[in-house]
Amino acid sequence: MERLLMAAAPIPENEEARLRALGACELLDTPPDPRFDAFARLASRIYGVPYALVSLVDRDRQWFKAAVGLPQGSSMPRDLSFCAHAILRPGQPMLVPDTLADPRFADHPMVQGPPHFRFYAAVPLRDATGLPVGSLCILDLAPRDPEGIDLAPLEELALGLSTLVEHGRSLAALRESDENYRYTIELSPQMPWTADPDGMILSVGPRWPALIGMRLEETLGDGWLRALHPDDVAPTLREWGIALRAGTPVDLEYRLSNATGEYTWYRVRAAARHDAEGRIIRWYGTVEDVDEAKAVREALRKSDELARSVLESSPVCIKVLDLSGYLIFMNGPGLALFDLDTAETVEGFGWRQALPADYVAAVQQGAHVAARGESVQFTIHCPTARGRAKWWEISICPIAGADGLPYRLLWISRDITEEKQAREQQEASAARLADVLETTSDCVAVLDRDWIFTYVNGRAEAWFARRGPALGASAWMMLATPGDPSFARQLQRAMAQPGPTTFEEYLPSLDAWLEVHAYPSGEGLTLFFRDVSERRRAEAEQRRSEQRIAHMARHDGLTGLANRGFFQEEIGRALREGSAGCALLFLDLDNFKDVNDALGHLGGDQLLQQAADRLRRVAQDSACIARLGGDEFGLLLRGAGPREAIGGLAVRIIDAVSEPYLIEGQRLRVGASIGIALPVTQGAAPEADALIKQADMALYSAKTEGPGLYRFFAPEMTQRLQSRRALRHDLREALENGEFSLAFQPVVALGERRIVACEALLRWFRPGRGPVSPADFVPVAEETGLIVPLGRWVLRQACVAALDWPDSISVAVNLSPAQFTGPGLVEAVAAALEETGLPASRLELEITESVLLHEDALALETLHALRAMGIGIAMDDFGTGYSSLSYLQRFPFDKIKIDRSFVADLPGRAQSLAILRAIVGLGRSFDMTITAEGVETADQAATVEAEGCRYAQGYLFSRPLSQTDISAFLARAEGVALAGW
Repeated sequence: MERLLMAAAPIPENEEARLRALGACELLDTPPDPRFDAFARLASRIYGVPYALVSLVDRDRQWFKAAVGLPQGSSMPRDLSFCAHAILRPGQPMLVPDTLADPRFADHPMVQGPPHFRFYAAVPLRDATGLPVGSLCILDLAPRDPEGIDLAPLEELALGLSTLVEHGRSLAALRESDENYRYTIELSPQMPWTADPDGMILSVGPRWPALIGMRLEETLGDGWLRALHPDDVAPTLREWGIALRAGTPVDLEYRLSNATGEYTWYRVRAAARHDAEGRIIRWYGTVEDVDEAKAVREALRKSDELARSVLESSPVCIKVLDLSGYLIFMNGPGLALFDLDTAETVEGFGWRQALPADYVAAVQQGAHVAARGESVQFTIHCPTARGRAKWWEISICPIAGADGLPYRLLWISRDITEEKQAREQQEASAARLADVLETTSDCVAVLDRDWIFTYVNGRAEAWFARRGPALGASAWMMLATPGDPSFARQLQRAMAQPGPTTFEEYLPSLDAWLEVHAYPSGEGLTLFFRDVSERRRAEAEQRRSEQRIAHMARHDGLTGLANRGFFQEEIGRALREGSAGCALLFLDLDNFKDVNDALGHLGGDQLLQQAADRLRRVAQDSACIARLGGDEFGLLLRGAGPREAIGGLAVRIIDAVSEPYLIEGQRLRVGASIGIALPVTQGAAPEADALIKQADMALYSAKTEGPGLYRFFAPEMTQRLQSRRALRHDLREALENGEFSLAFQPVVALGERRIVACEALLRWFRPGRGPVSPADFVPVAEETGLIVPLGRWVLRQACVAALDWPDSISVAVNLSPAQFTGPGLVEAVAAALEETGLPASRLELEITESVLLHEDALALETLHALRAMGIGIAMDDFGTGYSSLSYLQRFPFDKIKIDRSFVADLPGRAQSLAILRAIVGLGRSFDMTITAEGVETADQAATVEAEGCRYAQGYLFSRPLSQTDISAFLARAEGVALAGW
């Protein structure tokens, strides 16, 4: 490879020019050409060689345009090219008799290897300028004697080939010229055309069809007239006819339709070519699109008119002066402003002649500055031609000439007399306003459009002093608070509003509430503000007070629950919004009164608070809970679900409320009863009052059947309630009308078989209704408080009846727990004894366990007072209530009466017998006698006697008898032992 590189031909000095000449021939990589092939074959035959080549030497290869013995169109690298050596001497042939003897080619691969060239001769091929582009060469496989080689024929052949090469270059140049002409025609704005002496079109440029939309054949002759605008046909033909007759050049403008049917302005110019006798041979012309230029000329014309109109319509005086200061032009308004009649009045007039002496120097300086190419502006006081004094704002600027240097002065004078007067008045007003702003009680600040304080009055400056000087500071630095953009948003909203805005906003950065009145303008925002923090705090406190008052008005002060009024509103709202899924629950605490009486109101209040907390815990957020009064609560459920779910909630509430309470160190229990009312799901929903009444009736039903029960309202409850209300009314009338009476049932001493006492039993016979059961009317009497006067009547009537009995027989009277709730019981008993004269020892009072349920000190005090009078005290219905031993410890009863429910199953039921024995045992332990109630059979009498009961009472001995009948019965039984059991 090293030898091959060393043998490569050097690059000619004019290589780039040679390559350009080669390219200009346009022969490289062209198809075979028979002319070149003929020269190659001729050279091969003349010299009797197997190889003849027409080679072209490119930058990096040798390419064969024609070849004998080798493939035509093939090539080899320029480094291996024989011809690269031949072109080094453009005017001389090259002869290599023996390639092995020539060091340039001895190592050539086509010499050392196939086809083993040994002889080479070549003549360079040159273009017209003499630059070698290739060679005509012959090659043989055997060396030749140089003396026997005549290269003249080869040179002649090479000369002929050079002619072909030059012919190719000339053809390429001709094609280039044609292309240049074609592109020139296509790119030129002027499209050529020709016409005969009569004006008939012979040819048009190639762009005509695309521009006009007419085929060339349609255009020839006078066909082009179809593209002419109808309004332009007559004037165009007239001018064209004149030119045809006179042979003079023509220059016209008319409109031609384009391919889209729109008309465009064109300029057409033409000139005639004459023969030697002056006759027209042919017309040559151009068509040029001048639509845009015409539009520009029209725009310039209008612009000129507009400029003139502006000058004459301008409210200012516009003058043009030469650089010496002499007037050249002055517009009409300027003449009027200066009270001049015509321009001739001041033509050639200098500005120095028109100005007061005081301003000449200043104006002259300004004029000199403008003459140097700068603009200047100043204000002067100068009278008009009629002596009217005016203030003028003068602007002088240079007018540049073609060389860019000032050659005229544009002098504009604007009458600012009224403006100056208005400004002076405004400044005076501003001064007065500043005095007002400084004395106002408000803080005043002005912000520009960049949110910079451009004015603050003294009060505002003092208020902002905590944050630093405000004037010139940013509003966001003085007012904004990081993390709280509220105030900033208010300011931005005020700036964007078209009119005044008022707002109050808290400013955390200064811990202040501001009342702001904002007035936007084109320059920015004017703020009138004051610190209203004290007022806002007072208002907030007032709102809190009002909220507390409103809350108190709608909520129970003890429990925090809704009160009755608020609860009724919620019920009404729920029914109006849709009663489906609503449920109303009324809850009443069982035995609360006993706790309240025992522990006092403070203890009762604590229990109510704890009960309210339990209701909240169970109901959670599913209900509106209210305290309706006393120990009564209400729950309004929404989305309550089916009856089973509501009943389940009622059970959970009862269980929760019935859990023990710890009040003042004591564990207490109360129960709960619940009444439930559900709105109807069809038809008109009930009013709130109707639903409340239904829940109340359901609660009453639950308490009547209770304790610890819940009941849903049923229509029949209404009847029961009405009956109960009627009973209350009748009860009062019965007391007033003396409809009550007493029946007496004997109490028998079992051992002696004799009557020792009679229990007074209250009876009521209602005219028109008949007997009313004590089980029905006694609870009503207790609820209404009628039990107190009724009890006093019973006491007195029983004492009166006992006076007719044997002295050995006492009378027993039942006392209601309601009679212990207030003072007066002891006095009532004493009065009955005193009025009737019955000894206290013959009176026995029976109470139930509920009287002592919560260690009521008043009840105990009352019992002790009655005992002190000598009256016997008995515990009635023992075993049916709480049956606590503490009752027997707190008060030494004389007698215990076993409830009839424990006697009814004797002697057969072992459980009842066990209870009987236990009670009897307690009596012995506390030294209290035992009376068995409800004894109806001899076996029952024998059993209770055998177990230790000293006394018995029941139908076995006698049914309750009227006052008259009991007196007769006792008279017959006096001193006689009872028999028959």
